[in-house]
Amino acid sequence: MKAWLVYTLARLGIFAAAVALLLLTPMPWYWAVIVGALVGLLVSYIALGKLREQVTTSLANRRGKPERDADTDFEDDFVDAADTDAPVVRPVSDADRHAARREHDED
Repeated sequence: MKAWLVYTLARLGIFAAAVALLLLTPMPWYWAVIVGALVGLLVSYIALGKLREQVTTSLANRRGKPERDADTDFEDDFVDAADTDAPVVRPVSDADRHAARREHDED
């Protein structure tokens, strides 16, 4: 069974059990639902950590690898050049290129 389905059914089960127990008390039904939702949230956060991790892992695996483009490569080169102590020729941004062209055109 899919991890997200098991996680969702477990959370719904915890919520339903909390509401059923609260309905046995002399509390109005709408307060039982509100408190049951809060109790279900807290219990599922504490008790379902492993299932939640499985869901996030399966979602991360479904996601494709990021595509590489010129902007990403430029940013990576810029950050890599800033991280080194050696004198490195920094990549030139488009703004710098346009400024250099304007200066060249003015001369």
